[in-house]
Amino acid sequence: MNIHATTVPVRSCGNRFPTRDPATGPGAAETVPVPQPRPTALLRGAVFVAAEKNMVREVRHFTSSLLAFWGVAACDRESALLVVGELGANAAQHGGAELAVHLSLEGMTLHIDVRDCGPLRPARPSGTTARPAWECGRGLTIVGHLADRVETMTSGEGHLVRADLRLTPPAPHGAI
Repeated sequence: MNIHATTVPVRSCGNRFPTRDPATGPGAAETVPVPQPRPTALLRGAVFVAAEKNMVREVRHFTSSLLAFWGVAACDRESALLVVGELGANAAQHGGAELAVHLSLEGMTLHIDVRDCGPLRPARPSGTTARPAWECGRGLTIVGHLADRVETMTSGEGHLVRADLRLTPPAPHGAI
């Protein structure tokens, strides 16, 4: 398996834990407010794999791990994984030889770019049977319902589908 990934954080984490103030006396603890993510923080990550159906699972795993590392809420990660899975499956089935997924988190918006590139694979041999109509064609509809914006672009180098998801704002520290 040939997976290349990169993550470039462009924000600092800050102190997440309560600290003791030595000026208040021995054993006394004072909590310091936990800094919330800044809405202008920009994080990026990308993965490049062969455009094969079995690699879509690896792309989903990469996406899940990266979004968890970034602190994206579980419900938003599930939506993003559905989008990446559907777009990745489409690219693996219909696109070129390579599949690239670029993720960027800007404020409370997750941008997902899925690109297929490289030479197109030969058409399906005429002797193979097509899948039933009820099994196909729902992927972009699912993506359209989950994403706030979907854009498709085609060039000589392949196809790019860009989906934007607005994320749930984090709960204030200490809220249930």
